[in-house]
Amino acid sequence: MKNTFLIFIVLFCFMNCSVKKHYLSTLENIKIFPANKADSAKIDAYNDAGNRQAEECLKLKNVICIDDSSNMYLHAQFPKGVYNFRIILFNNFKLPKDALEGENRIRITVGTNNTIDNIEILKYTDENTRKAIEDVFRLKELNTWKSAKIYGIPVKEQFEISIFVTNK
Repeated sequence: MKNTFLIFIVLFCFMNCSVKKHYLSTLENIKIFPANKADSAKIDAYNDAGNRQAEECLKLKNVICIDDSSNMYLHAQFPKGVYNFRIILFNNFKLPKDALEGENRIRITVGTNNTIDNIEILKYTDENTRKAIEDVFRLKELNTWKSAKIYGIPVKEQFEISIFVTNK
């Protein structure tokens, strides 16, 4: 009888106890923008010159015109890729034991000097998880970005990533 009761208690705890886990989203809401008015004016001048050249080319007969203006945009780069950024973030994020389930959303701005300019926590499930997010982004390993560029001019890039907490 004692063994049956003990087995019942163990099974009950096993079935009702949950382990908290976390996972990450992909990068979302990616935006590239000039850091100041002078750089914005340079980029606009390059775009205008490219557009004029494309219009002139289209007026010519028997000529193939190639528009490669989209190749002038280079996104911010993390050593070994965004996948590596997500791995480092995932492995170093210390999930609090009392973390609540839900989405924690972070907006990251990579500046023009190959560093993270700003971390903005847009949404968090609880104060301890918010603090854990702040702590993980203080790591030197996560601040090794190369700035985005437009026509070779360093620009800011902003993106969002979510850390989801689940009971599994």
